[in-house]
Parts: sequence; structure tokens; C-alpha cells
Amino acid sequence: MNTPRSDASFYSLLALAFVIGFGVASGAYFLLLTPNAENQSAKVNPSITPETLEDAEFEQNVSKESLDSSSPPLSPIRSLDDLEQIKSAFERSVVFRNLLASSDEATVAQLLAQSKDPGRDEMQMAIVQRFAQLNPKRTLSQVLEMESQSFWPGQFVASIFREWAHSNLDEAVAHARTIDNDWKESVLRAIVAERKDLSENVLRSIARDLGNEQAAIAVITAQKIENALDNPEKAWNEIAIDLQDDTQLAWSIARVASAWIEKDGLGVMDQVIQSLTNLESRRIVTSYVLSEVAETDPAAAYTYALTIENDPYNSTIQGIMRNWARSDPEAALTAASEVQKKSLRTELERTVVWTWAYDKPRELLEGIDVLPEHTHSAAFSTALGKIADDSPMEAAGIVAGMESGPQKISAASSVANAWMYNDHKAALSWILNEPAVKEIKPQMLSGALHRLAQIDPQLAMDTALAQPIDESGGTTDKGVGMELQVISNLAYSDLDTAIELLPQVREGLTKLHAYKNVSGALIRDGEIEEALDMDRQLPESDRTEFYMSVVGAWSGVDPEQLLNSMNRFQSREVKSRAAMMILSSNRFHKNLSEEQVEKANSFLTDKDAKALEEGEANVYRQW
Repeated sequence: MNTPRSDASFYSLLALAFVIGFGVASGAYFLLLTPNAENQSAKVNPSITPETLEDAEFEQNVSKESLDSSSPPLSPIRSLDDLEQIKSAFERSVVFRNLLASSDEATVAQLLAQSKDPGRDEMQMAIVQRFAQLNPKRTLSQVLEMESQSFWPGQFVASIFREWAHSNLDEAVAHARTIDNDWKESVLRAIVAERKDLSENVLRSIARDLGNEQAAIAVITAQKIENALDNPEKAWNEIAIDLQDDTQLAWSIARVASAWIEKDGLGVMDQVIQSLTNLESRRIVTSYVLSEVAETDPAAAYTYALTIENDPYNSTIQGIMRNWARSDPEAALTAASEVQKKSLRTELERTVVWTWAYDKPRELLEGIDVLPEHTHSAAFSTALGKIADDSPMEAAGIVAGMESGPQKISAASSVANAWMYNDHKAALSWILNEPAVKEIKPQMLSGALHRLAQIDPQLAMDTALAQPIDESGGTTDKGVGMELQVISNLAYSDLDTAIELLPQVREGLTKLHAYKNVSGALIRDGEIEEALDMDRQLPESDRTEFYMSVVGAWSGVDPEQLLNSMNRFQSREVKSRAAMMILSSNRFHKNLSEEQVEKANSFLTDKDAKALEEGEANVYRQW
């Protein structure tokens, strides 16, 4: 979603003010302002006391006074559109809270729908929480129907059940039984975490009902650990160590270790590591603790990380270097350059440079000469791509001043890709018409077409067709037009559009490869007949190669069906190739009976039978 910077700032301020004010007293405040709150209070939150209501009333009065003293009377606010007319960020937060608190179910449902508009993401969680107070079942249903590029239901489901667990626990549990398995554990954890007022036996019983008692145990144990953090050394020795074999609790015991080190210093880290015999828990705890230390003392965290014997993919030390590079990239780069092991040194230098380029791209470009030579290409590419996010013309100007070579190609492609996300037509115009990148236009265009195919397939196709077929094989296969890239991309992301554009593909190798790619995608979707019928669009001379591609894809999807369909192919060569692929696959999956294996062998030519016997079948997987 592309949101203007001013709008992003607007809603960031709104979200900040909202979180500060609304999060403190939301339950009491909503009860105070909701119609019939007096009758609903016991049902919604039995823990509300006269004191909390007094606090909420005081806050309400302060909000009213703030509005009355600093601004003229406001018109009634009924929608998020009305809210945008208020200039003061503080007033917007107060009015938004009042609007939510005083709205009925129908109005909140409308607000949720309005929150899908660009720039309103920050308000969605609050709206969903209020909606769930009023009607959690309807909220869940509506949220699940709202999936889009900017609205993912999963982030709200647990929040709905947290509210539901208070208003009607039995109903929440009953509905949790029917929830999608992908979300069931997060829903269960939300219910257990929210109802800490219930006994452990009751919570475990709920978890057993939902088929995952261990999840409840993990939540309950994590809470016990949190309660014991006042004495982290005792908590570590008496609780945490005994839990290390349950990897679900690894992050909780990492919290104990972090609290202990925060209290007594990094010197106790050796004791922490030595007491963990479970390697996965050790890895998680070590990574978590050192990342926490790196927030305030990255040099110390880095020095210790260098002593770790087991750091898969160098993930822990990489995370520390990224953290350090954000606060002091020069110091981080100096430390990385002193590592003795060349492969690790190179990896860490690139990590620092990438982070520096992303966070402070202009600063990095000014000092590019002091960077290690092997990082220059990544530095230019990352920095210019980041600059292009906000100032594409500035980034394009820097590219124009670069000397020809691989670095310029990489940097220009990075600028073009970033520009494509914000203004694909302007980016395309730059690629096609800018004299400074004329010599690398084919390489840039080749990369840009993949993104353009997703944004505007027909424009991508028109652009590709306007380019001459490359007979040298410099940017595509020799003798193949760029439109193949568009078709290939769409075959995996938008097959219907790929099929629609197929007739525009130029004759020759381009057309053959395009039909092979689309037929393969159709077969993977189970559309065998439609894939086979594509042969009618190809000249007789290309059909054998087309069928070779078809049987290759088909053998991977349904080898038995392919074996039973051999009469579809006239060529013995194609039948032999199909049999070869079927038999090669069966060596790994053992899906065929002895009779089927014998039948497949009957289709093999002598040449293919020998190749299969000698283990050369993998040669044919190119089809």
C-alpha cells in the first residue's frame, strides 16, 4: 500500500496518542460511555471498582476540558472521514476514543470497513477490540471476510478471543473448537493468558477441550517465570533449567537469563550456557540474551558472540552486528574487519554495510571509498534502492554519474525496482528513455518486467514486444523475446492472464517456450486436457518438444494417470521419455505396482532403457 508521507505521520501521531490514552483505561472508559453501562459492567468486567470508574470519569472530564479550552465546538463525528478534518493529533485521539466508546454495534461495523482505506491501519486493532466487546461472533465473521493486501485477519483473531473470554467464556471456548487450525493455538493461548484469574486446573481443562493442553501449560509456566523475575538467579536455578527441554518455553527461560545478566553482568553468561544441555534451547537463549545486551553494549555482545561454538548460519553474531551498525556503523565495520576467519569477516562486513546503506544511505555513499572493495556493489545497490523509495530522481541522478560496469547495472536495477513500486510508468520511462542507462537498458528491463507483469500485465507485454529478439542470448535465451519473461511470471501468479496474453507472443522459440511454461502450470493445477489441447496452437515441427515438456510436468503430478494415457502420444520418442520419467520418479516414491513398472518399461526405447539403467535419468528432467 502506498501512503503519502504526510498521511503516515498523521496516523502515526494518532496511533501514539491513542495507545497512550486509550490503553490505560479502555475497559472502564468504554463501560462509562456505552449506553446501559451500569447494567453491563458486571457482565463485561467484574473487576471494575468505584475507584477505576472515578479514574475514568476524571480522564473523561480532562478530555472534555482539553477540547473545550483549546478548540471551537466540534461537529458530531460519525465516520473516520469526519475524523480526518480535525487538525490536532491530540484532539483526534480523544474524539476517536469517544467515537468508539459511544458507538453501537452497527456503527463500529462501519468503522471497521472504513479502516481498510489507505492510511488507516493503525486504528484497526482498536476498532476490532471495541467490536468484539459488543458482538465477538459477528466481529470474527466480519474480520475473516476482510482479508486483503493491507488487512490480514490472523493478527486480530487472538484479540477478538481475548475480549470474548471475558464477556462469555463458555461461548468463546465453544467457538474456538471450530476455528481454523492455523489459528487455534494462538486463540487458546489468548484465552488462557487473558483469564489468569481462573485456576490452573480450569485453564488446563479448557486447553484439553481444545486439544492442546501443552499450550496452556506453556502460558501458565511463562507467567510463573515472569512472576519470579525479581530474583532471576533463583528463578534460573529452581525453574528455568528444568524447563529447557520444552522448546515452547525457551523464550520464557531466555527472559530469566536476560534478567539475571542485566542484574549481575555478562560474566554470568558462561554459567547460563553451561547449565543448558538442550542445544536448541541453548541457541535460543544465547541469541536472545546477546541481542538484549547489544541494545546497550553491542561491542561486549559481539566480543562474547565470537566465542560461541554453535551459532548456525552465524545468526546470533549477524543480529548483533546489525544492531551495532544502526548505532555506530564505523565501529561495527572496524570490528568486523579484524575477524581472522576470512569467510566470517566477509559475511560480517557485508552485514554492516547493508544495514548502514539501508539506514543511512546518503551517509554511506559519501564514505564509500573507505569500505571494503567487495562490499561496494551491495552498498550502491542497497543505498540507491533505499533513496529511490522516497527520491527516485535523486537516485537516478547518482546512477547516471556512475561508470559503466556490474556495479552500475546492480545499482540501476535496484533503483528501477524501488521506483516500480511507487510509480511504475515513470520507472519504465526512465529505463526506456534515459540516455545515461542506455547501455544497460536490456539488463534493467529484463529485471523490471517481472515486477511490471504483476502491476500492469498488458503494459509489460507491450513493452516486451517492442524490444527486438536478442539473437546473442545476452539477456534471455538466444532467439527468445522478452515477452517470455512476462508469460513465465504470470504462469505462476496469474495463470488466466498468462493464457489470455499467449496469442500475442511472437512465433518461433518464444512461442514454443511460452506454451511449454503455461502448459506446465496448467498440469500442476490439474488441468491436463487444457494443457494437452495447447498443441493445436503450435506448428507440427514444435509438437514433439512440447509433448516432452508436458510429460515431464505430468510425471511429477500424477505418474499413474500419465502411464494410463500413453495412447495420447503418437511419437515413440515421447512415450519413451514419459516412461523414463515415470520410472525415475518411482525409484524414489515407490507408487507403482510391479505390473505398472513392467508396463512402463515396455514403452522405453533401447537408448532410454540403457540411460535409465545407468542412472542418467536426471538428464531428462530439463524437460
